[in-house]
Amino acid sequence: MDSDGENTINDSFEGQSSDQYEPSRDTNPFKILLATDIHLGYKENDSIRGEDTFNSFEEILKIGVASEVDFILLGGDLFHDTKPSPSCFNKCIRLLRNYCLGDNPVRIEILSDQQINFDHNVNKIVNYEDPNLNVGIPVFSIHGNHDDPTGKNHVSAMDLLASTGLVNYFGRWNDLAKVEINPILIRKGDSLLALYGLSHISDQRLGRLFLEKKVSIAKPDNIGDEEFFNLLVLHQNRAARGTKNFIPPDAIPNDIDLVMWGHEHDCRITPEKVGEIFITQPGSSVATSLCAGEAITKKVGILKIHKKKFKIDEIELRTVRPFIFEDLLIDFPEVPMQDQLDKSKKVIKMNVETMIEKAGQLNRLPQGILPLIRLRAHYRHEDQLFNAIKFSQEFVGRVANPEDILKFISISGAKREKIFFDKELGEGALNNENIKRVEDIIMKYLDKNKMLVLSAKGVTDGVMKYIDTDDDEAPIQIIDHQFKKTLEKLIELDPEIDEVDDCLENLCKMRTNQDEDEEVLNILRRKNVQKTSIMEDDDVPSEVIDIDDDDDNTNTSRVSVAPSRPARGRGSRGGRGSRGPRGGRGKAKEKS
Repeated sequence: MDSDGENTINDSFEGQSSDQYEPSRDTNPFKILLATDIHLGYKENDSIRGEDTFNSFEEILKIGVASEVDFILLGGDLFHDTKPSPSCFNKCIRLLRNYCLGDNPVRIEILSDQQINFDHNVNKIVNYEDPNLNVGIPVFSIHGNHDDPTGKNHVSAMDLLASTGLVNYFGRWNDLAKVEINPILIRKGDSLLALYGLSHISDQRLGRLFLEKKVSIAKPDNIGDEEFFNLLVLHQNRAARGTKNFIPPDAIPNDIDLVMWGHEHDCRITPEKVGEIFITQPGSSVATSLCAGEAITKKVGILKIHKKKFKIDEIELRTVRPFIFEDLLIDFPEVPMQDQLDKSKKVIKMNVETMIEKAGQLNRLPQGILPLIRLRAHYRHEDQLFNAIKFSQEFVGRVANPEDILKFISISGAKREKIFFDKELGEGALNNENIKRVEDIIMKYLDKNKMLVLSAKGVTDGVMKYIDTDDDEAPIQIIDHQFKKTLEKLIELDPEIDEVDDCLENLCKMRTNQDEDEEVLNILRRKNVQKTSIMEDDDVPSEVIDIDDDDDNTNTSRVSVAPSRPARGRGSRGGRGSRGPRGGRGKAKEKS
């Protein structure tokens, strides 16, 4: 750990990933705190874990203050629920006010047209230039799939935060036919930063837009001989989930120097070079599921940028509840079958005790915090099984999740076949590495069992929305809408009784991809829609994404930077601190 309290791990910069970039004092580099997937409000009603997300968020903000960062960059899913509780929202506002308002001067200068950068916000300028606010550390954030716009007028929790002036919400895009990403152009000293943001979009939809070359990324013009460092913030699936539900890294244009990847919870913050770009994946600051990826040490990063070079100092979060995840093979060939149960209980209890001891050695704050424990016991015989819930109650008061410490998994998969509504599908899902989530299984089942009234993708999107955001109305809204629409079509066509099946099959064939996407999106976002409302066209699963890595995958335009003009900030005022300068605004040129 260095003198600033930062853990410096493997550092990288473009073209020399094996070397270490150490900015000297006179370079005055950008210092940006990278964090994502904070999920404020997750298990907030749990008597043990209710404050976990808020404690971690406060630690992240404290790190930003102690490290004197220029701004904090969040990669989406600041909130866990689409509609955070009043208590959750209140705690978030209090933390942002406590740590991000103040007298510290802001030393970054926005060069781009802020009317474009923040066009969807009530406040059309960066918050530290607002004469009614006294911002010490600006926070920039996109939205994720948990805090995306919903309800009347498609308002998100991030819109509410932006209206308070505590967060600079950028990267929102609503057009389903194309995507245009305009950067926030920022200057600090002799370094220039082009900050691109794209809030969460359905992976299938975004992948198809990349494939159809309908994603446009505006490139900034250089200022003299100085080039912009291009930083892109995404909140999408990075790991393959099925054949369509992810964005392959080679879809990212080679002009991007560094991608900050949100949504994925396992911490891979050390920059990885993929093709011509670097990717950093900070991961979540809280475990929202008891899986192996969540047990990886949680970290945030201090990104330092000087011209076209960068490094990331990695900082371990110490307030994150310790989580130990292990797999255990229950196999005792030498033990008689009648003694297998006792042996299984003894071995599993011994392993859980050892895991609790390991958790206590992780040096987390506060001392003695109850850990999360998950042991997956892989068994061969049902004689080795016992009541996992009753067993877990022995550890009440010693672990944070006594209700689900232990999970039994059959090595042969025979036990699991009973879970699935289709035996053949269940066996395929267990053996298919691409089946990662329940919606993958649903889509596979519905594709196999063709439906005429409902669409596979519509039902799947509704279920996914329910799983991700606890929106229990989403699947019902989709199903009711599609039934109602089909009935309207049948009344309009008025087929004979013996022609109804053929008519339904023809309507199914008429469904189109883009209309499907737009319809489903509007239904899921419009919470106050009546169940009898009718929209146009229906849905059909999109094609498999297969994206070439040619340079012309992405359409590009240019963003010009106007000459600097006198600063509009408030400057130094008694007791209020000083503002950073504000440069001129540029406008994008026509696309080529």
